[in-house]
Amino acid sequence: MAFVDGRPVINKARSFLELIRPITVMLGLMGVFVGGILGGFHLVSLDLFFAMIVVVFMVAGAMALNDYFDMEVDKIAHLHRPIPSGRLSPKEGLRFAYVSFFIASLLSIFINVFSFGIVVFSIGLLVLYEKYFKDIGLAGNIVAAFISSMALIFGGVAVGQAHNALILAVMTFLIMLGREILKDVEDIDGDILTRVTLPMKIGRKNALYAGCLAIIATIALIPFPYWWNILSLWYIVIIIPAGMLFVYSIILVLKDIKNIGTTIEILRSGSAFALVGFIIGVLT
Repeated sequence: MAFVDGRPVINKARSFLELIRPITVMLGLMGVFVGGILGGFHLVSLDLFFAMIVVVFMVAGAMALNDYFDMEVDKIAHLHRPIPSGRLSPKEGLRFAYVSFFIASLLSIFINVFSFGIVVFSIGLLVLYEKYFKDIGLAGNIVAAFISSMALIFGGVAVGQAHNALILAVMTFLIMLGREILKDVEDIDGDILTRVTLPMKIGRKNALYAGCLAIIATIALIPFPYWWNILSLWYIVIIIPAGMLFVYSIILVLKDIKNIGTTIEILRSGSAFALVGFIIGVLT
C-alpha cells in the first residue's frame, strides 16, 4: 500500500534532488550564461541553451560522484546527506553520476568539438580528482577550483569566443580555491580517516590563512573587469554586496575558527551576488 500513494517515489526523487545541490547547479548555470553573454551570443542561441543543459548534468554528476567517494567521511561530517543517511545507496549515487556524465557528453557533441573536448576533459579530471587529487592537499583544492571556474569558459566556448570570460574565471577560481581550503579546515575531523588535506599538512591555522589569502586576492581583482571595459559600471554597483560579504567572511572566521561553517555559506552567497553582478554588468 505504501507504493500506491507514491510517497516512496517522491521521497527518492527528493533525495536525488538533494544529492545534486540545486544551489550549486544554479551557480553553474549562471556561470555558463555569463560566459555566453561575454562571448556575444544572440538572444536566441541554441548552442548556449545546450551548454546550460550540459552544465546541469555535469554539476549533478559531479555532486553525486563527490558524495559517493566521500560517504565514509560524510558519516562524520555530513550525516544528513542522502548517501550516508541511507536514503540513497552508494550504487544509486554512482549510477546517477555515470548517467549524468553520459548525457552531458552526448549533448555537448551538438554544440561544437571544443565544448565536447572540455566536457570529456572535465569528466576525466573529476574522476581523477575524486580518486587521487582530493587526498593530496592543495593540489586537490586547485583542481576543484579549476573545475568550478570552467563554467564561464565553457559558456564562451559554446558561442565561439571565450577570452572576455578569462578574468571572471580567474576570480571564480580564486574564491572557490579559498572556499575549498576552508571546507577542508571544517572537515578535518572526518577527513583524517581517509585523506591527507592541506590543514593536515600545514595545520588548521595556516590553512585558514591560505584560504583567506585566496579570498583577498579575489577582492583585489573586483575592479578589473570594469577597468578593462569588460563590464559596465553597474557591475561595480551590484558586486559591492559580494565584496562586503567576502570581507565579512574573512573577519568572521579569523575572529573565531568555530565560525567556519557560517563563513563557507557566506562565501556561497557572495559568489551568487558576484554572478548577478557579472550578468548585470554585461547586459547594461
